[in-house]
Amino acid sequence: MLDLHIHSSCSDGSDSPNEILQKSERMGLIAVSITDHDNCDAYNGLDVGLFSGKIITGIEMQAYFKGISIELLGYGFDLEKMREALKGLYLPFDDVNKAELERLYEKCLENGMRFKPGTLENYEKDKYFYATEYLHNEMRKFAENKPLVADEESWAREDIFFKRHTSNSASPFYIDEADLIPSAENVVDIIHKCGGRCFVPHIYQYEEKSDMVLHELVNGYAIDGIECYYPTFTQDQTGRLLGFCKQKGLLVSGGSDYHGNKRKTRLGIDGNIDWL
Repeated sequence: MLDLHIHSSCSDGSDSPNEILQKSERMGLIAVSITDHDNCDAYNGLDVGLFSGKIITGIEMQAYFKGISIELLGYGFDLEKMREALKGLYLPFDDVNKAELERLYEKCLENGMRFKPGTLENYEKDKYFYATEYLHNEMRKFAENKPLVADEESWAREDIFFKRHTSNSASPFYIDEADLIPSAENVVDIIHKCGGRCFVPHIYQYEEKSDMVLHELVNGYAIDGIECYYPTFTQDQTGRLLGFCKQKGLLVSGGSDYHGNKRKTRLGIDGNIDWL
């Protein structure tokens, strides 16, 4: 068992990097990669002696592709090169968070949603890491907003609302983030220039656009591998991805997308991964 998709307190996870290593050691994992969002700070001062398995440098980078906000995983890169490459690549997180909040709020108002006075001003980062999560919670305080959201799952869960609406150009709640997020082409190029490998994670999160995203990324860019093992994947989905990797000569990866107590996902995942 191993885990090549883990988030620490250096982004939106609850466990410190060293706590992750300690838990991984107790569980007997053979390899781990801490893949925080848009940074590799977890490797600053990491106590590698806490874990007897293999530690692979990792990062999960947000990218813009075909009008969709996606994520790409980088593995095995040179840390110093990646730290240098990240300088100026992403706007400050607080600026992006604020822009997303304001843009989505305006879209919600345009579509007839109701909010409490002072909604924008009352956002607290300490309570909600992502401002869009806060706004989703605020919209759910008014029952009259529910009929404006097309499906029950998007009303109940912000992560689904983001994928199906905020990041879906066909939705009335779509917000254009092309000026906030680097292009997929740029992100793939940076991972490779830093000596790493680029993988496509959790592809089925894009639902009806999953096949388009997968095929166009693989056909258009130098993608090295696919995350085939993921907690929400069905056996059939994993099988299809494994077959796709074999057909295209791609590497196979897998991870839990662990966030500590912020999500129910358990650390560690089983999978046949032979490139370590």
